Amino acid sequence: MVKKALPNQQPPVVRRRRQWHTWQYRIADFLTALIAWACFFIYRKSLEGAPISASVLSDLNFYYGILIVPAGWSLFYSLFDKYDDIYRLSRMATLARTLFLSFFGVIFLFFALILDDLVRDYRTYYSSFAVLFSLHAGLTTLVRMILLTRASRRLKAGLITFRTLIIGGNQNAVDLYQEITSRKKSLGYHFVGYVDPNEGMASPLSTYLPRLGDIGQLDNLIRINNVEEVIIAVETSEHNRLREILNTLFDFGEQILVKIIPDMYDIMLGSVKMNSVYGAVLIEIKQDLMPKWQQLIKRLIDIVIALILLLLLSPSTPTSCCGSGCPRRDRSFSGRSGSASTGNPS
Repeated sequence: MVKKALPNQQPPVVRRRRQWHTWQYRIADFLTALIAWACFFIYRKSLEGAPISASVLSDLNFYYGILIVPAGWSLFYSLFDKYDDIYRLSRMATLARTLFLSFFGVIFLFFALILDDLVRDYRTYYSSFAVLFSLHAGLTTLVRMILLTRASRRLKAGLITFRTLIIGGNQNAVDLYQEITSRKKSLGYHFVGYVDPNEGMASPLSTYLPRLGDIGQLDNLIRINNVEEVIIAVETSEHNRLREILNTLFDFGEQILVKIIPDMYDIMLGSVKMNSVYGAVLIEIKQDLMPKWQQLIKRLIDIVIALILLLLLSPSTPTSCCGSGCPRRDRSFSGRSGSASTGNPS
């Protein structure tokens, strides 16, 4: 007899643990940027001929640098990097993204803080850039790879999981469930149940997972069961309901990660992205059409244009009443009592 999975058997501490590990990743980025800048500051002092001693630490610029520069790196990574969940990150993609962002971040620091330093010849600029890039990129990459490797081991050991809902109850869904659960290394899925688009029909997936409800209840079912990931495993004949399903899922934004089983046509076109080296073939549906930095730039452009239009279209301020077009005050009455004064006393 096959034992069914219970909807709420995942301990709530798992999500808090994932959040804490993601914060460790953020803190590690701050600390590696701090250490890299401190080492580079000492290197700059050595280029200026200053002796390397404890007197270097008495420089106030040293403390400004180890606070402001790492804070700037943290803001830079928040805009252009991925800080949502450490267990959603790929090590190879993170490695390439880290080197890319480090290169452009060091270029900005070079022109903002280093270009006006005392130099002996032009080669000093090249060596300073190379040293800062090597220190920052090297330390950040090393620490990130260590943290991501530990996260990958926790995920494969089943210590970290994502509450997953399957949409579909036919043979496609059964094959997917068996393929995922039969692997020795965990893929991080904790199946809470399934939703069958075919209402009122018997489903072979009910042997393995509890049926939570129908498509019309999908919104409430996701909230009640704290679903974090949805896998759409419907038959080809049921694709006409995909729009309805996706519209409901996209209302949750980044809270829900949506994946779908590809058809053979998608595989032939090459539009399938492997979810994991050891995982099932799934297409991850991206809900955000614009990355964070593009959304920020778009928002800034909207604000700037709105301010310019407000200044151009706002009513003109009244001019001072000194020209010929200004209304003149009637001077036929004066005094506190309001008595009339005339030009001729008679």
